[in-house]
Amino acid sequence: MPEDVTGGQLYALWRVSEALLPRVADVYYDANRAVATADGPAGLTFALTMWNTVRYELQEMYADIGGVVMDAATAVRDARLGYEAEDTEAARELQDILADSLRNSTDPNIAPPVPGSEDDPGEPIPVQRAGGPS
Repeated sequence: MPEDVTGGQLYALWRVSEALLPRVADVYYDANRAVATADGPAGLTFALTMWNTVRYELQEMYADIGGVVMDAATAVRDARLGYEAEDTEAARELQDILADSLRNSTDPNIAPPVPGSEDDPGEPIPVQRAGGPS
């Protein structure tokens, strides 16, 4: 897994899988539905039979292309979820490592200040303006 994946890139993957590719698939599914309901030429039986053959082929092709696009959306979604799961686990591990080192450290440059100690920042004193508290 690349180590330089950012939240913005994960958002881009989400957008591709959840918004963009489904819209592309919709174009093909709309074409599938339009062809399925289109009437063939009136009159000649042979022409109608040929139209039905072409119509079924077009309908199937549009459905297949839309399905492939939706499969691509699923693959992108799965990749994004994989990155998110890996990132969440890595963040959890890092927090555990940091918590252990901070908890067990006696180095004042690493360990957080002890509450009430000289290094504890405490709370600031609110600014008192002339004429009373603000």
